[in-house]
Amino acid sequence: MRKLVTTGLSIALAGTLFTGCMKMDGNITVNNDGSCIFSTEINIEKDAMLSAYTKLLNEDGGGDGFTKDQVAVMLESYGVKLVKIDNKEYYKVPSDIAGQSQNKKFDSIAGYYKSLAGISYQTENNVLSLSETSVTIRQPANSNAVEKLFSGNIQDNIANMLKGNKLRKDTVVPWDDEDNDEYIDDDDTVNNNDDVNAILNLFQDKEVMAGLKTATITYKVKFASRIKERSSNVTLSDNDQTMSVTLPLITDKNYNEYAICENDIAAEGALNGVFYNKAVTVTIPGGVQATLNGNAVTDNTVICDKTGTYNFKLPDGKKTTETLCFMVDTSAPVVARQKNRDKAEFSNLYNGNEALLNNGYIAVYDVEGGVSDITVDSISVINDATVNINSNADKESLVSQYYIYSLDTHNFDEGSHAIKVSDMLGNTSEEEFIIDRTKPSVKGVKNGKTYKKAVKIKISDKNGIKSATLNGKAFKSGSKTSKNGTYTLKVTDNAGNVKTTRFKIQK
Repeated sequence: MRKLVTTGLSIALAGTLFTGCMKMDGNITVNNDGSCIFSTEINIEKDAMLSAYTKLLNEDGGGDGFTKDQVAVMLESYGVKLVKIDNKEYYKVPSDIAGQSQNKKFDSIAGYYKSLAGISYQTENNVLSLSETSVTIRQPANSNAVEKLFSGNIQDNIANMLKGNKLRKDTVVPWDDEDNDEYIDDDDTVNNNDDVNAILNLFQDKEVMAGLKTATITYKVKFASRIKERSSNVTLSDNDQTMSVTLPLITDKNYNEYAICENDIAAEGALNGVFYNKAVTVTIPGGVQATLNGNAVTDNTVICDKTGTYNFKLPDGKKTTETLCFMVDTSAPVVARQKNRDKAEFSNLYNGNEALLNNGYIAVYDVEGGVSDITVDSISVINDATVNINSNADKESLVSQYYIYSLDTHNFDEGSHAIKVSDMLGNTSEEEFIIDRTKPSVKGVKNGKTYKKAVKIKISDKNGIKSATLNGKAFKSGSKTSKNGTYTLKVTDNAGNVKTTRFKIQK
């Protein structure tokens, strides 16, 4: 069977999420000790699924007249089963095909959020905040942003959003092919991948928006104790231990849903799983002997203003210990020198008062906040960077891995440049650097020449001389050399460019 059929199913399924009615369920079971189990289910309306996949195979996949019945058999062979929801037939997409979590276990609430960090930078207004005894779900109005994404040409918009980063092939890249190149070629990136383009070509903007507007996500959270308080949209199970709320994926409304258990410990000032770009003050209820990152808390208010992870444990002295875990990131992204793009070894961008470079790379990274954009001279260059994944040395951090963006200095013209880097939380770095590939100037002698009299040598460079030696000894510009002999003059400028001149004096 064709490659598109045998290996392109997961991509095709992703494509069908843009059509017809989709129902996604996020199921979480939380225990008093903080351990939890998370899984996701995706259900796609039967007719939409069959229509989209049949069209994919026959029109854009070069198929041989597949019928919907044949496609249905094919889907079943991949484990895609029919189910009934609200008296309608849906295809339940297996988690391994859809790329979703199925019964994923975590030892702690912090472990759950660590799995999300770097993928989902949750803010106060767009968050699923979970503890052992409560859940808060905030979803802002997002229809305008989605309309903008799908305005104009959908293929160009999505391709531009995903394209171009030259990821190393030892990172996880689902669209990579099987050649032996060290880096993914331009033909291997998402915007040029045949399977993805085939799917994007299936749909027009209005079709996509129509499908997305009918899609929903249902959050179901089961607690070990009874729920005593909930928002109006939340429904409870018969034993009051499971909450359920369904939200549209695309909406012009703001949602603030919550459920609170009877043994909740109401610390105030922060939400679980949120990345804050400002100082946070946490207020702890009286009588709770809290710890912060393993150390006892001696006050009822704690100011959290340094960049890092804050992991509070809040015991009630009985049977419940609640977690409050979040990050503060007030630090700007790092801009540094990098000699080898394959090694996470960096040095200060500035040597002295200026950042002079003649080769190597400019490395950009942000461990906590994640880089969102890089501009040089007001032009975005993030898609021109080589990207590597590095592990966070801080094992307590919610962020276990982060991206390093390496910009080849040979891609920039000689002269002064301004670089600006932003992270996901709005922190920015603005630096200047100078590309200097011109060797120092040497006057008075020329390479390979023999002189019959004393010579006076002058050296200069527009960005300054770092060192100069004549036959290994320090040399000063304007000095005379008169003795017979063979000489080697080596001049290095502040950017690292080296001019070597060999000459003789033979009177």
